[in-house]
Amino acid sequence: MLLEFESESNILKLDSVAVSLHCHHYNCGLVKALEEMEGIDARSIIIQAAQEEFHDNFARYILNHLNSVPAEEKLKAAAELYRFMGFGRIDLSGLSESGGKAYADSSYYVTGWLAKYERRTTPVCHLTCGFLGGILSAVYEKPFDAYRVEETICMISGQEQCEFLITVKE
Repeated sequence: MLLEFESESNILKLDSVAVSLHCHHYNCGLVKALEEMEGIDARSIIIQAAQEEFHDNFARYILNHLNSVPAEEKLKAAAELYRFMGFGRIDLSGLSESGGKAYADSSYYVTGWLAKYERRTTPVCHLTCGFLGGILSAVYEKPFDAYRVEETICMISGQEQCEFLITVKE
């Protein structure tokens, strides 16, 4: 990953794109506030925004640095990006152009949520769902929303890992 810090403007850039990293208080508070709003589908909003952003930025990264490597290497780079940005460890080895399953044995959102709030029965890794849909779309040169991602198991409820099922939208 090409990481730059412009000290004059206090801007962090990842492959020339400005990024903003927030603490769990901000991110989990935002998720909770959106989820508590009536008539708002917070999960879908977060997933779509993340899909778009990760698709666009990872597609640019592929074009600049990974254009001639196989999809498996692009997915390894995506997993490294996920880890580097502090979201946790994620296994993308079960993914292909037709989708598949991804697994995370650590999650920024689960850890952050538990530091602020209580366990819950519903998944909390909405951003990861968007990340997965976006990067898979970028790897296989599809529109940002070509994949549907469902978190089927989440550590927030006490499980040992998060599991994500990725399918191609029809």
